[in-house]
Amino acid sequence: MDRTEITYTDDNGHLVVIMPGVVERLLSYRQISPVSLEAAGVLIGERRENHVVIHAISEPGPGDVRARFTVIRKGPHHQALVNKLHHTSGGTMNYLGEWHTHPERFPSPSNTDKSSWQKDIASAEPMVLIIVGQSAMWCGKKVGHTTMSFATQWFYDF
Repeated sequence: MDRTEITYTDDNGHLVVIMPGVVERLLSYRQISPVSLEAAGVLIGERRENHVVIHAISEPGPGDVRARFTVIRKGPHHQALVNKLHHTSGGTMNYLGEWHTHPERFPSPSNTDKSSWQKDIASAEPMVLIIVGQSAMWCGKKVGHTTMSFATQWFYDF
């Protein structure tokens, strides 16, 4: 099925654009089956002033720990892809945040998600966080080192 990009607008009018190929890859990891495992990766793309465009994602692979209700991104291939795309783009493509799945129709961040993001993601630039559910996607932003700031929960019905 041919899809267009998904565009979210935060409370400040700043855009998060997820390119069509990324949308397709994210949708492919939805936990539709009762035995589907959680999946996770990183978001890679470019910043255009206050806007973010996601061009690529890393995907689950060797070294990652996956279970029905847990995922730990451990494989070195995630950072290797960020490094490769950063290099081949002349420095315009960068790590922009993280994505993972939840086995629920309309996902929202768990306490584990919030704790992990608070501890592991520190940047002066806003970082994008995506949770892919069975029927919708949740998208938010983390701003700063200690402040968790989420715009309105954005949902995209599949």
